[in-house]
Amino acid sequence: MEKEHRSIDKINDDIKSAGQSFLGLYMADLLTRIKELDDKILKSKLIDEYHSNQHGYYDKDTGGTRTRVNSAIRIIKSEKVLYVLEQIDGSDPRVLPEAVAKAKETVAKIKTGELKLPNLN
Repeated sequence: MEKEHRSIDKINDDIKSAGQSFLGLYMADLLTRIKELDDKILKSKLIDEYHSNQHGYYDKDTGGTRTRVNSAIRIIKSEKVLYVLEQIDGSDPRVLPEAVAKAKETVAKIKTGELKLPNLN
């Protein structure tokens, strides 16, 4: 995975595309599965897994889930994970409280080094 510059406006668009509930609930899992995101076959399996076990979002088909995952990948590549997770603060009533709590937990794990952000070139 290579670093990719994105403006804050584009990152905010990515947040909307993925959904705050999805990002809050799944960003930690995505960060632990970076290698799968770089492999087309494994990435498709991951997307199918997320689509089959939807929680906090609803996608009629895997295309919607693929959009969510691709938006999350753009966030990771732009090194804006902490910024994005800190936006999931409970101010939007549509976002699951569980997603807000998980986002805060993920931020804490990143800051303590328990969860690592990828080293991007």
